[in-house]
Amino acid sequence: MKARLRFGGIGMLVIGAAMAGVALVAGLKAPEGALTHEMKYKDRVISGVYKVYGAEDCPVPMWLAKTVFRNDMNGRVTNLKIRYKVSEYSDWCSWHQYIAVDPTQTVVDLYYPIISSACARLMSRAPAELLMEGEYVDPAGRKHQISETRRLTMLERHEFIFSDLTEEERTASFQDQDTYSPLLAAYVSRNDDPVGRLASMANKNAGGLGAQTSDEDCIKVMAALYQIMRTIHISYQHPAEVIDERMSYDSKLVQSLQYPRDTIEKRSGTCIDLAILYATMLNSVDIQPYLVSMDGHCFPMGQTPSGQFVPVEATGVGDGYAKGMDFGEAVKSGMETWKKVNQNGRFNLVDVRKCWMDGIANPELEPLPPDILEKWGIVALVEGSGRRALPGPARGVTAQDLAPRTPASPAVLQNVPAIAGRWAYTVTAPDGRMINGQMQISGQPGRLQLTAVAAYPMLGSDGRMHQFREEDYFVGRLSGQSLVAQCTNATYMMDGLQMPPQGLPLQLNLVISPDGRSMQGHVSNATGMAAVVVAQRQQ
Repeated sequence: MKARLRFGGIGMLVIGAAMAGVALVAGLKAPEGALTHEMKYKDRVISGVYKVYGAEDCPVPMWLAKTVFRNDMNGRVTNLKIRYKVSEYSDWCSWHQYIAVDPTQTVVDLYYPIISSACARLMSRAPAELLMEGEYVDPAGRKHQISETRRLTMLERHEFIFSDLTEEERTASFQDQDTYSPLLAAYVSRNDDPVGRLASMANKNAGGLGAQTSDEDCIKVMAALYQIMRTIHISYQHPAEVIDERMSYDSKLVQSLQYPRDTIEKRSGTCIDLAILYATMLNSVDIQPYLVSMDGHCFPMGQTPSGQFVPVEATGVGDGYAKGMDFGEAVKSGMETWKKVNQNGRFNLVDVRKCWMDGIANPELEPLPPDILEKWGIVALVEGSGRRALPGPARGVTAQDLAPRTPASPAVLQNVPAIAGRWAYTVTAPDGRMINGQMQISGQPGRLQLTAVAAYPMLGSDGRMHQFREEDYFVGRLSGQSLVAQCTNATYMMDGLQMPPQGLPLQLNLVISPDGRSMQGHVSNATGMAAVVVAQRQQ
C-alpha cells in the first residue's frame, strides 16, 4: 500500500512498505545537503495510564515522540545516536543507535517513555518538557550534535482523551474517533479492596452463589451487583459540558474519568464511570468483564460460563432512588443497544482482562483505611436494606433470554461476518492518486494474517518509468466489525531488485460493512502519513 515520497525533489506515490521513502534507483546520488530530521510528538500525556507508555507491544501505540531522519547527503552517515527524556517525569532513555544511514535512506525512531509514578498523583494539569538530543558522524568524519525541545501537558490523573489521531488523519470511521478505548481497562481496578468488599456484599445478598457454576447463577450475581449500586444510591450524572443530552460524553473533549472507588464515594458518575465500576465488580466475583465504547456512550457487559454476553445499561440506576431501571430493564436496554451497534459497526469492544495481559496496567492509588466503606456510610446502607435476597434478582432475565451463544473467543461477536478470503483493494493518497491490489486474509478473528500485494509502474527520480511490486504482511485481529492490523515486515521490489522497506510499522484500520462484502478505512505509516483504503470481497 502506498504514499508520497520525494527523491531528488521529484514527488512519487508509493503506498505501503515504502511509504516513508526509500531511494531507489541504482547509481543515483542524493544532492549535497545534510542529515535532516523532523520530530513529531504527542503534546498531552495521559497520566492515568503512565505505565502503558513504556510497553512497546501494547495494542495501542503509546509512543510519545517519533523522529524521522533522512540522509540527504552524498555519502554515508554513521553512528547516529538519539535519546529522550520528559523533564522531571522520566530519566534519559538509553541511546537509540543506528550504525549507518545511506544516502536518501530514512530512519524512523520511536520513543516509548518509562514515566515516573509521580504523574499518577497529579490532581491538576502540569507543564513538562520533552527533550531530544543526538549526534552523528557525517561522510567526512565530522561529528555533529542535534537537539530538540517541545512543550507537553501532563493531564491530571482523571483526565482521558479518546483518540491520538488529528482531524486530518481521521476518516468517517468511529474507530478513528476512539483509538484509545483499550486504555479504559487501566481505570478498571484489578485489585482495590473497597470495590472488592462491595462486590462481595452484593454476592452475599445473592446467596453466595458461584458466578461460574452456571449461566443462571452468573446472571443472579450480575443482578445483585447492579442492585447494590441502586441500594447505596449511586446515580447517573450527565456531564455538564455535553450539550446533546442523548450523548453521555463527547469524544472531541477531554473526559474526566473516575476510578471505581471514587464513584462509590461520590455515589454518582457518568456512563463511563458507572460502566467501569460495574466492570470492576464483575471481575471481583470472577465474571469476565467487557466495556463497549460507542458514539457518545459506554456500557458494560459480563460473559457467562457458556460464553454468552450479558450487556447491562449501567446508567439505568437513574437518580439513585425511585427513578431508574430494575436489572431486567437494564439488560433489555443493553441488549437493544448491543444489537444496534453490531449492525452499524460503530463500536469498540474492550476485553478488560486481555488488555491487562497486554500491558494496560492500573496506576498506583493511595491506600485507604480498611473501614473506609463504613466511614463512607456504605455498609449502613447495605445493612439497612435488610440484606434480603432480592425478590426475583434477575427480574425475569434467564439464560434463554440472552442472545445466541457466542464462541469462547471474546473477539467473535454476533453478526460479524467471516472475512477470510481474497479481497480487491484500492488505496487513495491525499493527492488523489490510486493504486489497486489484492489481499488475502486468513486465520481466526483473534489472530488474523493479511497479505497485501500490489504491482504498478511509477516514474522514478531519473525521469524513467520503473516497475514496482510490494508485499505487505499484516497481523491483526477482528473486534466487532473493526479490523485492526499492523505490518512490521514487507518485501519491496523495483525492476526485479529487492529494496529495504522503510516507514514500518504500517497501521491498518478497516470497518466491515454489515453484509460483510466491503471494508473501508485507512492505512498509515510510522511517519504519520495516511491514505484511504477501500476493499471489496472477491471470494
